[in-house]
Amino acid sequence: MNHQQTTVAKPAYMIAFVRIEDHESFNEIYLNHAIAIVEKYGGKTFAMAENPPSLEGEIPKGRLVILEFPSKENAYGFYNDPEYQPLKKARHKISDSDSVIIERFY
Repeated sequence: MNHQQTTVAKPAYMIAFVRIEDHESFNEIYLNHAIAIVEKYGGKTFAMAENPPSLEGEIPKGRLVILEFPSKENAYGFYNDPEYQPLKKARHKISDSDSVIIERFY
């Protein structure tokens, strides 16, 4: 009997606060194309809110977006995907953001 532990990937979340200068351009130039790359890595939009209120302290302004991926590797795969790089450059021209990737704790 083999007693080796199998490593199960933990879901990971990309959390971003995005401050968008031009919503129409953002949707047309970035969002509509980025969704397909998120899905390529098994990702989906977990939650989104415009300027959510803080319960304590200060949080960045902007749209809060939480993307869920099957693993941290999938989340970084999306962020570093060669198809995503030109979209990231375009996003930087029309928005500003703060973001992190974290694994679920359990």
